[in-house]
Amino acid sequence: MSRGRGPVSRTLYGATRRAAGSMDRWLKRVASETAAPPDQAPEPVEPPVSQDLLNLLRHLGVALIRSGETTGRVQDILDDLAHRYDVDEVHFFVLPTGVFVRVQDSRGSAVDLLEAASDTLRLDQIASLYQLIDRIKKEVPPPSEATAALVEILASPQPTPVWRLLLGNVVLTVGLGLMLNPTSTALLGYIVLGLVVQVLIMAADRFRLLSTGLPVVAGAVVTLLSFGFPNALGGGNPSQLLVPSVSSLLPGSALTNGSIELATGSMVAGASRTIYGFNKLLLLAFGILIGLQLLGTLTPATPPHSGGLGWWTPALGVLLIGLGHSWRASAPKKSLGWLLIVLYAAFSGQQLGQQLHGGGLLGSFLGGMIAVPVAYLVQRSKDAPPTQVVFLPAFWMLVPGGMGLTGVSELVTKNDPNGLHVVVNAVLTVLAIAMGVLVGSGLVASTRRPRLEHMVEGWLGPDTGRHAAINAESQRTAESQRATESQLTTESQRTTGSSEPGSASQSSQ
Repeated sequence: MSRGRGPVSRTLYGATRRAAGSMDRWLKRVASETAAPPDQAPEPVEPPVSQDLLNLLRHLGVALIRSGETTGRVQDILDDLAHRYDVDEVHFFVLPTGVFVRVQDSRGSAVDLLEAASDTLRLDQIASLYQLIDRIKKEVPPPSEATAALVEILASPQPTPVWRLLLGNVVLTVGLGLMLNPTSTALLGYIVLGLVVQVLIMAADRFRLLSTGLPVVAGAVVTLLSFGFPNALGGGNPSQLLVPSVSSLLPGSALTNGSIELATGSMVAGASRTIYGFNKLLLLAFGILIGLQLLGTLTPATPPHSGGLGWWTPALGVLLIGLGHSWRASAPKKSLGWLLIVLYAAFSGQQLGQQLHGGGLLGSFLGGMIAVPVAYLVQRSKDAPPTQVVFLPAFWMLVPGGMGLTGVSELVTKNDPNGLHVVVNAVLTVLAIAMGVLVGSGLVASTRRPRLEHMVEGWLGPDTGRHAAINAESQRTAESQRATESQLTTESQRTTGSSEPGSASQSSQ
């Protein structure tokens, strides 16, 4: 056993340590010589747009998606707000499931995104959201302050008590039932099923598993009650209870917005909304099939002879729809009257189309087309809620998903090989409503000041609503900018002592 290192080992060990020390000293000297002095350190690269503004725009985009706006409309609003903050290098790509924001300048580009939830905001939250947007357009507050206000709006608690939520869905179901099947024998079924469906919806808010399968569970429960007690609830005709009972779950807004986006070239957003809507219809129909299979062989019910309640019943149904929707969706105060005006206008257009022998398709087109200009006229009043608040209930009342559910349920319950025409008619109804809304939106578009707006102002006088102050402020800002540019051009000409032809127009451009 060796007691120590030998002479050769000690020599190699010492040479290795000296070489390592020399290398370490050389590396330190090279690093100190090549390091930049403290005063020449590179400055940190700042983003071309502040992070606070990016957060505000992303969260506003997601909130607008949840308020029922189309993706094209959301992008237009975000572009306008970015220009209000004197920012031009921000670009948006809006989808129903999120908002992409790209910031670009000479140094490169960066992309950020924010996911959107699939639930819809309450009407009071939608009203507060658009009031915040109007405030941003008028005052241009700091982005962090506006973001804090938006977070407070989205986190606001439910202002409607539980009993009013239950009553609202019951009244809503009865109102739609009076429009579709105005018979006295079905009133009890509308009341019971509307109450049961609202209880399921409130339970789904607490239990995630039930929330995922809510369309299936609701469809099955409604079918079990309707066909299990056909004479007591449905007056012998239980199939007519299905659509009014699940009316609050129908994807009418998704289907119509998807059709609008497909028609305007937003293929990704339109396709995703349309598939989502039809998938929800299929889940509802699947629940109906499960309920029928659980019941087994059904004894045919003989409906008693019962005439309609009268010609006034559909008009009363529209009133109940407005009351029920305002209670269930927590509409802001003093908005019920304006909401009913738009509802009755859409209902009148729908009835007019049917009276002109155009059938349901023409009625759906006219209902969607008339609702938009009337919502614009309502907006002219100072105490009126935002356009989206009064338009959404009318948008829903046309029930584009209702006929779709009826068609699917008929195919399931009756096994009719020729029942496919019902589904085709439902698709055409959705397209008719979407085209009506698209035409109505084009008539009252505020970006290019179309002829209809001038005609309305000529008939009713200048706008006195809360948007008037914003428009006037924008006009004053534009005039001041033009005056400043003109003054700068004049000063430039005086300084150079020359005036070239077209210099003023080039400066204004």
